Amino acid sequence: MSELPSGDEDVMLPLFPQLLPGLEVLERGVDEVQIGLDPRHGVVASGLPPSVIEALRSIDGRTTVHSLLALAESEHTEQLRDVLTGLTELGLVSEADPPTHSAEPGVEAGLWSLRSGRDQSRTKARRAHCAVVVRGDGRLAVAIAVLLAKAGVGHVEVAAEGTVTEHDVGCGYTDDDIGVPRRKAAAGAVRRSNPATRTGRLVGGDRLPELVLLTDAVVPAPEVVGLLVQDGVPHLPVRVRDGIGIVGPLVIPGRTSCLRCADLHRTELDSRWPRIAGQLAGRPQRADLADVQACAALAVAQTLRVLSPADKPPPVWNATVEIDPYAAKVKHRWWPPHPRCHCGAR
Repeated sequence: MSELPSGDEDVMLPLFPQLLPGLEVLERGVDEVQIGLDPRHGVVASGLPPSVIEALRSIDGRTTVHSLLALAESEHTEQLRDVLTGLTELGLVSEADPPTHSAEPGVEAGLWSLRSGRDQSRTKARRAHCAVVVRGDGRLAVAIAVLLAKAGVGHVEVAAEGTVTEHDVGCGYTDDDIGVPRRKAAAGAVRRSNPATRTGRLVGGDRLPELVLLTDAVVPAPEVVGLLVQDGVPHLPVRVRDGIGIVGPLVIPGRTSCLRCADLHRTELDSRWPRIAGQLAGRPQRADLADVQACAALAVAQTLRVLSPADKPPPVWNATVEIDPYAAKVKHRWWPPHPRCHCGAR
């Protein structure tokens, strides 16, 4: 656990400071507190008088920074200001969302800013301007869509066919949705998660999505993949195969390996793969709830990384990440560009 650094005078304090979700002010001693539990992010502040510690415990997003500073005894105001500045500089304290009297659920950006190094408010704003299409006729599609909406993605379209069955419920669809067209029921699930999320059709419209997730089918429909490559739309396969959740590889046409690259690699390992793949193409696979939820969480985390580009590519760049909830194992598998594929990736 690191010591809290001295605050930079150029850092502007939030008007309504709040600790990032899940963080608490914990006592380590009479004059020492700890904020955060992970050694990578947590800090320790020492030599604090009681009035400063009490003021830190009052950081709740509803108390103005001026009121917080007033809680400290006059001779300790600048010490409190220095602590608040250091916490803000580290990203442990951010500007609270404006107060609302609405009973509607809010957006959750969580501790993303700590992991990404990006300001929480900017992360929320960027997500709000993003559009994602989730294609799939099973549990994964709606589970992913609901999580993306709750994370603040502004437009989430679920492109699903058929009607909801009893095998679909549990990840966003409800018993009342049985018999309802999946597209309509999924849009309702998204709006329940975040009423501000738009759910209208994007495919064929004036705007291309930032990402298309191809879910539920172990092998995505070739005609769908072909159109995405033709239009230059990034896409990410997500599926559960025999209890193993698989996310990736992320395909950015012309930059990363594509799904044909992966097929060529698999064919080298198993000459019968093309025949097997042809039988699986576009067909949703039923999966247990635990496997679906684990896979959906992994897929959404990778999607949010794609929507918030960083210097380092996400783990699904030219690779798949496999999660086995039963065995509690995660495997990273490399799928480089294939020399016989003409996708342009190198």
